[in-house]
Amino acid sequence: MDMSGLESANFSPEVMYQLLVAEVAGQRGQVGVAVANYLAAARASRDAQVAERAARISIYAQALQQATEAAELWVELAPYDAEAREVLAPLLLTFGRASEAVEHYQRYIELSADKPDQGFLQIAGQLGRAKSPLAAMSVMDTLVATQPQNPYAWLGHSELTLRQAKLDTAMESVDKTLDLKPHWASAVVVRARIMALQGDRAGALEYLKNERDGGLEDDVTVGLSYARLLTEDKQLKKARVEFERLAEREPRNAEVHYAAGVLALQLKDLDKAELRLKRVLRLRQRQLETNYYLGRVYELKHEPDQALKHYFAVRHGEYYLGAQTRAANLMSDQGKLDQALEHIRSLRVSNEQEQIRLYLVEGELLRNAGKYEQALTFFSEKLEAMPNDTALRYARALVAEKANKLDVAESDLREIIEREPSNAQALNALGYTLADRTERLEEALGYIERALKVEPADAAIIDSMGWVQFRMGNHSEAVELLRKALALIKDPEIAAHLSEVLWEMGNKKDALNVLEAALEEHPKHKTLMDAMKRLGL
Repeated sequence: MDMSGLESANFSPEVMYQLLVAEVAGQRGQVGVAVANYLAAARASRDAQVAERAARISIYAQALQQATEAAELWVELAPYDAEAREVLAPLLLTFGRASEAVEHYQRYIELSADKPDQGFLQIAGQLGRAKSPLAAMSVMDTLVATQPQNPYAWLGHSELTLRQAKLDTAMESVDKTLDLKPHWASAVVVRARIMALQGDRAGALEYLKNERDGGLEDDVTVGLSYARLLTEDKQLKKARVEFERLAEREPRNAEVHYAAGVLALQLKDLDKAELRLKRVLRLRQRQLETNYYLGRVYELKHEPDQALKHYFAVRHGEYYLGAQTRAANLMSDQGKLDQALEHIRSLRVSNEQEQIRLYLVEGELLRNAGKYEQALTFFSEKLEAMPNDTALRYARALVAEKANKLDVAESDLREIIEREPSNAQALNALGYTLADRTERLEEALGYIERALKVEPADAAIIDSMGWVQFRMGNHSEAVELLRKALALIKDPEIAAHLSEVLWEMGNKKDALNVLEAALEEHPKHKTLMDAMKRLGL
């Protein structure tokens, strides 16, 4: 709360005192005191700016009754201020005063004649957040009924019905929009989105392409919508062509360069990803997520110092924990395990789930460093405090197997399965452990079969089935399953299994080919190196 602009006003000493108390209280986080004093100052001064501040701090504090009173005073004192109506209308709707909300929205529209959308899309956004969808829809229906020839009104109506998942109604409304204003890019994008949500993604792509080729080729919103829908449809190469076309045409559009950069990263074109994402940073937008993805680029380029620089730049927000855990893994890979652990322990968390996520990362760092006993002790300590957490128990089971504590691993996995009989991950882990480390092969097969019923296309489970078939002597079936798993995911452990089975069958040339291909992707991977030793290579 900044009092600049109010200090020179001709306020009484009483009002100045109330404003000062409100300001200090706000700075100290005492929002209730701030609300009471701003509202008292607004009543006493009858100043529109003070009423506005009272309304906004009350909304921030979720003191909606006080916010409504302050907003009503603001409208009374500044009747031609569109923003005042915009603030008041949704508050009235919250308290069931729909007819009054309509009056203020209508006045807001009149006062927003100079805005590109005449205020309708802002209204649609507000009504989309209303607690009562029926009341919100009633308000929008009333507003549209007063302006049936206004394309902005129908587009707002379509946006609201889309938010409420009324797809058929949303389509009718956007079609009315396009009847009134043909080939309008904003409406074209909404119509394509509705088509995709209705399950006609191919039709949506064709529609966008036709609109783009028919005169909207220079419209960025249509181009972005088309490229993003191509991405959703897994047509990544076509999407990339479209993103690159847009990026070349729009050198200062951060959204375009960000999307192009992320897609280039997905397609492993690291140089192009670096180029696009660095452009976003220069445009000073999307700084947090762009630094995260640049960290991923440099990590894949095997430039850890550059990667760390960008990860450390993600200091808060949605990508914060992801970036910092990647940084810790990089430090560990550089032989700086103690520094990595210290970094993980220093991170801020806002809830228990985030704390558990960091526990899992810390334990994984210890496991990857071969400190199995230390990792086992760590997870055991955490499970004493959170005995019902499945993720922690599963993590302990995996590290217990590595520490040759098979009784602990089996006990943990059985406990998970008892609570969650369809937990494919636990079923598979128990089945694979029994197949790999014991002679209880029929029992192992049963668990893996149960896992496959839950996740029939999971490469890790198919790999386990291949391995248990190998251990049972069914080599041909094992090869078929392991090839299928490797085709789904180029995983070094699957490749190691397949090479061992092929070698055992006497097909040494194919076994070597599998190992060499895997080593090209994952040089010096421990599992692959161990497989080579077992085969005497």
